[in-house]
Amino acid sequence: MIKFKSFKSIVLTLVLTIGITVITSPNFFANTLSTNTYTVKSGDCLSVIAKKHGVSLNNLRKANNKWNALILSGQVLKIHGTTSSMAAQPRTIATENSAIKYTASEINLLSRLITSEAQGESYNAQVAVGAIVVNRVKSSSFPNSIRAVINQKTKGNYEFTPVLNGSINKPAQASAAQAASEALSGNDPTNNAVFFYNGDTPKALTLPQPVSIKIDNLTFVHMLKN
Repeated sequence: MIKFKSFKSIVLTLVLTIGITVITSPNFFANTLSTNTYTVKSGDCLSVIAKKHGVSLNNLRKANNKWNALILSGQVLKIHGTTSSMAAQPRTIATENSAIKYTASEINLLSRLITSEAQGESYNAQVAVGAIVVNRVKSSSFPNSIRAVINQKTKGNYEFTPVLNGSINKPAQASAAQAASEALSGNDPTNNAVFFYNGDTPKALTLPQPVSIKIDNLTFVHMLKN
């Protein structure tokens, strides 16, 4: 297990439900009506499925009466509705309350990371995990995007165990998606921490850790000062 776990934006549908706006291309032209099915795979989200099949997210939701964020691997979705010759292209998501800029795929990635790292913890702990990622993106000491932070390596090793062992590829829980969105809106239970431990801080460390707060089984830590 990696000592430090760091964090830096299942799914777009949940983001839209709680009021985060996605800026998309204005060029969207109706073309034909199609009907098909699609079997959900690990890591899928509704927004990506809609884009892949050239249908609007709203039509995909209507076709399947699917108004929440949860989709399961192996689930069969109906794909029908108005297709387009120029499908809307997701760009940067931005709202007045966003703590950082991020894309739809990044909130999916963050949600899956929270699921892997904080599954079984309280909702507040899940928000805190998301806040760690946000704090790192905002800090000049770390990469400046969610994807870059989550995939960061230190001395050749991934910073996050789920990236190392592949568990980040499992679908996100609905609560994790909501926690990711809340963290991205600026909620930070960690008070600007940038690391966390699973459990207490190791006693064998040579330097005392500037602990910010412990939430459930997770201990959140500030950057060591030089």
